[in-house]
Amino acid sequence: MNLPRGLLLAWLLGSCASLVAQVPLLPAFVPPEGRVQITERSDFSRYTNGRYDGHTYREARLSLERRLLAGGITAYDGEVLILQETLRDLRASARQLDASQPVSFRVGPSGLVSFQVDEGYPILRGFPLAPPQPASQGQRWTGQAVVVVRPRADQAATRVPVLVEYEYAGVGVWAGQPAFIIKARYAIRYRGGDRLGDPAMLRSEGGRNADIYVSQTDGSTLFIRESLDETYGYADGSTIRLSGFILHFHQGSLPGDRDRIAALLGHPGGPTPGSQPGGQPGDTPAPTAPPGGGATAPGAPATNPPSGANPPTSQPATPPPFELGQSDRGLVLLLYDLRFVADSDQLLAGEGSRLEAIAAALRALPGRSFLVEGHTAAVGTAESQYDLSVARAKRIVDELVARGVPAASFVYRGLGGSQPIAANDTEQNRARNRRVEITILE
Repeated sequence: MNLPRGLLLAWLLGSCASLVAQVPLLPAFVPPEGRVQITERSDFSRYTNGRYDGHTYREARLSLERRLLAGGITAYDGEVLILQETLRDLRASARQLDASQPVSFRVGPSGLVSFQVDEGYPILRGFPLAPPQPASQGQRWTGQAVVVVRPRADQAATRVPVLVEYEYAGVGVWAGQPAFIIKARYAIRYRGGDRLGDPAMLRSEGGRNADIYVSQTDGSTLFIRESLDETYGYADGSTIRLSGFILHFHQGSLPGDRDRIAALLGHPGGPTPGSQPGGQPGDTPAPTAPPGGGATAPGAPATNPPSGANPPTSQPATPPPFELGQSDRGLVLLLYDLRFVADSDQLLAGEGSRLEAIAAALRALPGRSFLVEGHTAAVGTAESQYDLSVARAKRIVDELVARGVPAASFVYRGLGGSQPIAANDTEQNRARNRRVEITILE
């Protein structure tokens, strides 16, 4: 499995750590628990029935929590954000989210992988594999792995068993980190058999070459580049050929200290003490205080004045530009009562100062990624609600980018009226459901 942060070390201790005599053996420690990130980014030339169709770009971002279980088993649980397939490279742009799916698997002490939830991610499994004995430069070894393919993006993922030939190529540097370099090659030959896969896909031909960078510090996978040229045959006689590369980036996530982030956002108290992340990924986070309600949002002015202060005037307090909530993904900025033209993504005049305050909060978190989700009230058709929610989420992204937040830090989607936080029975409740949420992804 293309596994994050230190899992490879468990395979390498006593062997791969001595790939070269100049590098000392790594200590026999257990890699720490915590959240890890994998980005799988592909760039293909696509041919249908031998005719060139153009380029296809795909990207999936996995965020997994790593836990050590009894018996030397490592658990990985989290989700994958699947970005919309595009015809050109949009890495520097905000990207629309196509889907989010749960990911859950276990890895035994021998490296055997078993899935509790398998939607096709990650796409490399049992890969890379350590040599059975300490290897010197130029030595080779083989191992079994599974590669997940999806030539037709709208069909089920198919799992292809492969035999991988590895070669230890030496040492180098990846992103400033000293690394072991391993090369690999393997054929992609499928003849059916995956009961979870695309039933119309009958065969595949072709192969891949991979360059693998493994940390000399802790044995974790840092980066994999796969070069490929593969052809897939289908039951209707059609073929799809993909030629290009897939990049796999591995890293530990940025610190997920929610109180610290809340303080940076100007809410020194953070989320409501004792509040817990809500539900599974995708659940609507509970706001820390309802708009216009009696409770005070974190960081908002206190409802009771300090002793000796003048009594409050009748002038209403200015509401904060956002409220904080929590979800399994991270802290959430809840934007209620954004004033749009009816049935439009055009913001009314007067929202500029509020958007600047939100942009300033996000600029205080360099290197973070943000998920922007638009919600509507259940008014009109489900299709119109969805389209409007996407347009409004994209509008907020564009406004924040114009105010200095990097476009590449955003992914966005619309959820229509599918996740209400209030009944749709009054105009006040419908106004609560018309909202935008910005999650600071951990």
